[in-house]
Amino acid sequence: MAFLEISDLYKRFGSVEVLKGINLAVEEGGFLVLVGPSGCGKSTLLNTIAGLESITSGEIRINGRVVNNLHPSQRDIAMVFQSYALYPNMTVAQNIAFGMEMRGVPKAEREKAVAEVAKTLQISHLLGRKPSQLSGGQRQRVAMGRALVRNPQVFLFDEPLSNLDAKLRVDMRTEIKRLHQSMKTTIVYVTHDQIEAMTLATQIAVLKDGVLQQFGTPHEIYNNPANIFVADFMGSPAMNLIPARIEANGGGVAVVMTRDGAEPLQLKVGSHSRLGAHAGREVIFGLRPEAITDLSGADRTSPGVVNAECHVEVVEPAGADTYVVTRLGGREVIGRMRSDMQVAPHSTVPFAFNMDKAVFFDPESEFRIA
Repeated sequence: MAFLEISDLYKRFGSVEVLKGINLAVEEGGFLVLVGPSGCGKSTLLNTIAGLESITSGEIRINGRVVNNLHPSQRDIAMVFQSYALYPNMTVAQNIAFGMEMRGVPKAEREKAVAEVAKTLQISHLLGRKPSQLSGGQRQRVAMGRALVRNPQVFLFDEPLSNLDAKLRVDMRTEIKRLHQSMKTTIVYVTHDQIEAMTLATQIAVLKDGVLQQFGTPHEIYNNPANIFVADFMGSPAMNLIPARIEANGGGVAVVMTRDGAEPLQLKVGSHSRLGAHAGREVIFGLRPEAITDLSGADRTSPGVVNAECHVEVVEPAGADTYVVTRLGGREVIGRMRSDMQVAPHSTVPFAFNMDKAVFFDPESEFRIA
């Protein structure tokens, strides 16, 4: 049995349906990340788990217990907000201990718990300071400490790193990951940052307009997207999504894409037997930038690598990689090549396409077909 279960959950605000039949199941100790664009319903879903929002219909279970009608204080959860929500007139130690004090926990026990949490979060030297004397990252650690000290069944994080600068976000992301690995507590984490989702999660739920688009491991979400939205949203740079046509090719099939001022590009597809049924039809051909590279950088173990010369429009050096832009099917297509690859704009160079990594979508339904 899953530790956190959400079954057929609907939430309406008046006539507006915000969550539409959400079904999720998280094992004990799992790290579930709810990800999607602004307004997709991820924070509302988190708030229904916390009990801050009632649900219209459906069921939420924590450790086998239905919590639909329980007050937040009875759900044994702790929440970390985007805004930190620290009391400015209290010290760090007082902020962390405040919830325990309200519950009548003896002073000695409070002090011991605060010391242990402060040591875990490496903020022992800050216990006597006020929030105004702390950096953004330190305030976030204090907010996390206030949640940790309760030792709840489930931690809920609502975009906790969005107020931090880029480097600090990476540092705090690592701290949260380390914390989860050591404590093995069940976490539900909301973010709009798909890199955050990929690096932290054991499971990812991708939402759009209140509908669950896909639920799976980071590997499944990234490599086997269920539809065009997931393919485009997850990954940076995003997956190349190219209008193409499937044509019979000897005993197999090939994907054919138009090119400006040149013959259409035809790439043989070896591993997608289901594509045979789509011969003669238009599709959306998906391939991630790392599967389009220079010949030397191609995966030598893959039997599906197909080489083809393409016209280069733009070259973008990015330190460890060089991103090269060509145009296929009327769309810009990004390839990721080695940093020492000598490529000039407006030249024609050989590209290696790893067709074992290719995915295909129906252009009308936008669902994956192969």
